[in-house]
Amino acid sequence: MSHTLTQTPAAPEGYFEELQARALSPGWAKKVPQMWPTPRPRYVPAVWRYADARAALDAACDFVSPEHAERRNLIMVDPIADNIYPTCRNLVAAYQLVLPGETARSHRHSPNALRLILDAGERTFTIVNGVQIDVAPGDVVLTPSWHWHGHSNFGDEPAFWIDFLDVPLVQNLECMFFEDHPQRNEPVTAHEPDSPMRHKGADLEHAAREQGTFDVAADCLKTIGVQSNGLKRGSPHAQPPRIDNNLYTVMSGQVRLTVEPLGTIEMTRGDVVAVPCWHAFEFESVSDAAQLIRVSDEPAMRALGFCDVTRL
Repeated sequence: MSHTLTQTPAAPEGYFEELQARALSPGWAKKVPQMWPTPRPRYVPAVWRYADARAALDAACDFVSPEHAERRNLIMVDPIADNIYPTCRNLVAAYQLVLPGETARSHRHSPNALRLILDAGERTFTIVNGVQIDVAPGDVVLTPSWHWHGHSNFGDEPAFWIDFLDVPLVQNLECMFFEDHPQRNEPVTAHEPDSPMRHKGADLEHAAREQGTFDVAADCLKTIGVQSNGLKRGSPHAQPPRIDNNLYTVMSGQVRLTVEPLGTIEMTRGDVVAVPCWHAFEFESVSDAAQLIRVSDEPAMRALGFCDVTRL
């Protein structure tokens, strides 16, 4: 016995127009599907070169100063249509330069942030809630939500680092708060070279070399994960499609990355790659050893329970 599907009767004239006027939409006649079997990432893998950013920041020193700009930085904007800010879905990254004698004013905001130091001489530091925290190349310095923070370079060398923030996530959640410090530069009330907010580069490199993967301050930033990853020649690091979004920075050595649609590319110290969700990828050390710093939104995905769905 066969069944014949009956055709849905036509809606009365003007029915859909009346719905639209009342900000209603028929769920049985969606214009665009709102659910699908697997993720459809909008953001694409992209690579940014430290050498390019450093040259551009050097050139910007002639016309951008801390007095006229909140930060002298270059945002890594994922190259998709109509995107003007995020590096991937929930994170943004930017190369920043602070010249000798400069101070980047203090402020605080609801987004979480961290700094990955690429090059800095002595007497370069961040102030977090009044605490002076010295920084050196390879360091990761954390700035949790709503902590005051500013940066100073009292040394003789320019300081370059990468800022990572969860601003796109906070924007989507519509819980953005921002405030400039009333004194412009927050006064220093304590000096802690070994602050728990600072994770020294030498320690991170050693941990990556000995352990392969080392989690950095897993409980400090609720939405951002930080890892130090070590690679050895002949031992590729491959990942299947993941639900989280990842930003990898090469800290030492030469690295070969394979991810579609970029194909296979080589990266060196200070280079950054965005690997958005649901893109399989593989890293391989071209040198004897290499170190990567991974910044991701994995903690947010875990807190929301989505990692259980994908067994991440």
